[in-house]
This record gives sequence, structure tokens and C-alpha cells, in this order.
Amino acid sequence: MKNTKIYLPLLLALAIATGVFIGKRMNYPNRPVAFASQDMREQKLREIISYIDYDYVDEVNTDSLLDLTITDLLHKLDPHSSYITQRDVQKNVESLSGSFDGVGIEYIINQDTLVILRVVPNGPSAKAGLKGGDRLLAIDGVKVAGVQLPESEYPNFLKGSRGSSIKVTYFRPFTKKSFSTKVTRDKIALKSIDVAYMIDRNTGFIKINRFAETTTAEFLEAIKLLKKKGATKLILDLRDNPGGLLKGAIEIADAFLDKDQLIVYTENRNNQTRYTYATKKGDFIKGDVVVLINENSASASEIVAGALQDNDRAILVGRRSFGKGLVQEEIELKDGSRVRLTTARYYTPTGRSIQKPYTNGFEEYQQETYNRFKNGELIEADSTVFEPVQKFTTPKGKVVYGGGGIMPDVFVPIDTSTKALGILYHYFSLGQIDRFAFGYVDRHRQELSQWQFDNFLNKFEITDSTMQALLAYAGINTTKFTLDAFTERVLKTRLKAMIARNIWGDSGMYPILFTEDPMVSQAREALTTKP
Repeated sequence: MKNTKIYLPLLLALAIATGVFIGKRMNYPNRPVAFASQDMREQKLREIISYIDYDYVDEVNTDSLLDLTITDLLHKLDPHSSYITQRDVQKNVESLSGSFDGVGIEYIINQDTLVILRVVPNGPSAKAGLKGGDRLLAIDGVKVAGVQLPESEYPNFLKGSRGSSIKVTYFRPFTKKSFSTKVTRDKIALKSIDVAYMIDRNTGFIKINRFAETTTAEFLEAIKLLKKKGATKLILDLRDNPGGLLKGAIEIADAFLDKDQLIVYTENRNNQTRYTYATKKGDFIKGDVVVLINENSASASEIVAGALQDNDRAILVGRRSFGKGLVQEEIELKDGSRVRLTTARYYTPTGRSIQKPYTNGFEEYQQETYNRFKNGELIEADSTVFEPVQKFTTPKGKVVYGGGGIMPDVFVPIDTSTKALGILYHYFSLGQIDRFAFGYVDRHRQELSQWQFDNFLNKFEITDSTMQALLAYAGINTTKFTLDAFTERVLKTRLKAMIARNIWGDSGMYPILFTEDPMVSQAREALTTKP
């Protein structure tokens, strides 16, 4: 296909038409929304598409071509202006709203069969009697086991409007019997807090995976419960959190700050500045706080981290954050697709813009975090270079930097030098360990169901025979390979965590993984030694 012949003209015409439409939607008072040549430009775009549809040498899906063209156009502006196609809108809405309509199960596809890992407590499937380990055989009479369905097809069977029902036929290995039941779809919460627990007698731990409409309510409930359990200190984990709603980030920062402390401010193309301050006495303004960040902590995560660092409210531990300091407004187009258009830059309380440069184009921008690894920045803090003009000072005199992410107060490198870890990741993929963990739980489900999590965390041990079985599963010749003590401990921790995830979900997995997490260890040390 010779699509290159029509790509540039289509892009230029689309740029004109799209610019006019966005001008209307944004409704800025100083911006003209009508142009003398508007009708002619729109007609030109329609003509080009018509010629492609009817006269181009090969058959072309012009809808897909338009999607690609819009995406490329927006990426020419900046890396975070983006286009959301009609088919992806619902997924994005669910992620930010914090819920979707479905049957309430976590599952994997094991040997072309959908196997339930766990059911959402009090969700539709739990109420219908489904349990972890059940194999789905048919849904509404359609066979779904042993038919080599693409994995992307299964959600189409399970999701649907709230109140609608499906008939499920399933096999329960423990009883060796098949059953049928009706499951009525309902609202299923998408939790933005992975885990909230007491990591020791007086330190709470909260991990937030994104900022959605429900995040603040989840967070305040978690804080309330942890304080009841005796939490006077807190570790807030924002690692690998890509951001989300600005409102959620502001509300989380507000929980730690005194009234009228500056949280963030934004500035648009007309130099209009909007300041946002803490509004009330926060829910956790007295206890010591550590915030964990890494190279994948972005946007809303950086707003929280920056606000707490700049107000001398928290110690930041980890590695330099992603570096996204642009604010997008989401605009719904007439066909149901959406555009996220950058409309402002945000700044931390000391005046830092933490947006990293994007003048070298979208592809180079996407490679920037990988380049940090190549350049050694993820191993040595000294390799991080900030321009002198990006130097700022907090009220208590701490020096902080802008111009490309937030640098933590305590740097924790990626451990690439430990020989044992190198050996571990050479021989194992995380997928192998996870699949082995599922098989282990599947074989021992009845006895594992007797464990309470606290006892499991403190007393359950991975036996030598289980380790030998894992090595054999991974195809490792045990006569030629010997685990050293460190590698064995890390591997056992990962396996135990994944077994727990099959039973208790993320709230069971993370407390086990974090026992061997160097950032968590540094966070606890920072809280212990804080003056």
C-alpha cells in the first residue's frame, strides 16, 4: 500500500480542521472561534478522505488512518497531548472513575481454560457461589474452555451493563463436579490503593497505584484505620504510579499539610496563574512521612511528592521521578472519541517546573527513562545533572531541583551489581514463578484456605522440596546449578508473595514482597533516624 502519498496532505488538512474544533470547545474568551476559510478547510478534508475511499490504488481503512494521523499530530505538540479512540474511551473512563460493571473475578488463562484466581468479596460471582480455582466451561451456552479463544475475547463475555445476567457453567476440581449458576453483573470497584497495612508497631504503609475519583475516599479510610492501629508514622508508596486526576493528587497532599500551605500552581499560555492551597487541617499533619518514588512516578504522583518535599513535610526516598509537568484537559469529540490537550504547566510550591525536555521528539522522549539506565543514573545519584538555574530552596533551606522530575532526598539505586540477582533473573522469568505459584495454590487450595494472612506472613515457609519443584518447572538442571543463600531468599520471597496473591490479592502479595525491598528498608531507616 502506498499510504505515504496521502499521509502529509491528510495530516495538514486534519491539523487545520482539528484546530478549529478545539478552539470552539475550549471557549477561551480571547480566542476567535470562527475563521473566514473554515468551510473551505473542512471541505478540503472531506474531499481528501472521499478520494482515498473511492480512488486510492489499495483499499484503506480511513477511520484507522485518521486515528493514527490525529495521534501523530498531537504528539507533534508535546508528548502528553493525546487522542483516545472510541473503543478506548470506556477503558479510560473506568480507570479514572474507579469502577466498571462486571462479574467481579480475577482470572488467568491456563491451558486454554479461564481459571478464577479469586472472587471479589461480596461481588456478583461471590454471591453466586463461585470460588477461586473454579474453571469456566461455558457462558450463556457458549463453550469457552478448550477452544483456543484469544485472551482479549474473555472480557466481552464477562463485562456488561449493571443488572444484566449471564449463565455460567463451571468445573470445581476439588469436588470433581460441574455446576451451573446465574451471575448478575454489578458495579465493581477498581481500587487505587493496592495495600494499606502496619509495617511495624507504629508505622503505616499505603501504596497508591493511580489517582482516580475514588482515591481520596480510599486514602482517608486507610489513614483512619491505620491510625486506629497505632500509626504515628507513614510510608506513602507512589512508585510506578503514572498519575491520573489532578484533583485527587491535590486532595492527598492536602491531608498532610496545614491550612493555606501552597500545594501546586498552574500557568497557561496567557500567563494566567492559578494557585491551589491546603484547605483544612489535614488528616495526617503531625506524624513523620516518607514518600517512595521512582522513574515511573509521574504527573499527579509528582504533584504530591513535590508538594510534600517543598513544604519540608516528607522525606523522599527512591530515584528521580518521570518528569511530567504538563496539565491536560479532556475534550469529547462528536463521534465519541476524545482528545487530551495540554492547556497549562504546573509548578511545585518553590516554583519548580519538573517537566523534562521534549524538543527532540516523541520517540526520544519515550526512551528517556531507558537512557537513564544506560547512562548510569539509576545506579549512581551523582550522574543526575541539573542546570544551576533550576535550583530552588525550601522554607527550611533544603536545596531542590527542577527541570526534569523530582530528585529524592535519599537515593536508592537499582541493584544490578549483585551476582545473585543477576543469576536469578537469568534463569527465571517472573511469569514462570507466577505460573508455578498458581499451580501450587491449585493443588493445595483446601489446606491454604485454613490460613489467616497474619499467620501466613509470619509462619508460612517455602520448603526445600517446593524449591526443587520450582527449579524443575523452570527447566534448571539442579546438578549443575546451586542457589546461593541470597538468591534463594529472594526467590522464596517472590514465590511466597505470589502464593499469597492467589489467595488474598495484592493486599497479601505486597507485605511479603516488601520484606526484601531496599527502598522500603531505606524508608524505615529514614523514619528511625529522622531528627
